[in-house]
Amino acid sequence: MATILDPRPAGPTDALQLAALEKYIGHSLPKDYREFLLQFNGGRPDPNAFTLQSDYGEDEDVVHCFFPMRDLALGEVEGTYEGLPTWPLHCAWDDLQNDLENLYELELDPPVLPIGTDGSSNYISIVLTGDEAGAVVFLDHETAETWPLAPSFTAFLGALRTGTP
Repeated sequence: MATILDPRPAGPTDALQLAALEKYIGHSLPKDYREFLLQFNGGRPDPNAFTLQSDYGEDEDVVHCFFPMRDLALGEVEGTYEGLPTWPLHCAWDDLQNDLENLYELELDPPVLPIGTDGSSNYISIVLTGDEAGAVVFLDHETAETWPLAPSFTAFLGALRTGTP
């Protein structure tokens, strides 16, 4: 299981903030991911590498960071590379919704919540509804395609490994 480095990069969260996020996005969070937010509220996993199987073949990527829950009253917060570890979950959700509407002109079915990034504008995301609810997927920022990574957030953390040099 990965260790979480630099936990709570934006401070702790609580059940009230998580309930506000769930209302905002219109979906419940998976139990294991809720527990992660309550304990760590973001951070960087170590190890951080995963294998991605897509139509383009097999590739290795890394989790740069997991986004923290922050007060929704903050509104929009700019997501610079240096600021990614503190970029709020609700901003990642808004960014994806804007891109889906204006850039890709499609809806993801089932919907996903971006929970982290590889640092290259791709999202590590959680499926929010349907048979795959709770599964972790890779969301390609160039195509809006999703690729399966693990059946749950806990399984994803357990599958992370040290990357190849």
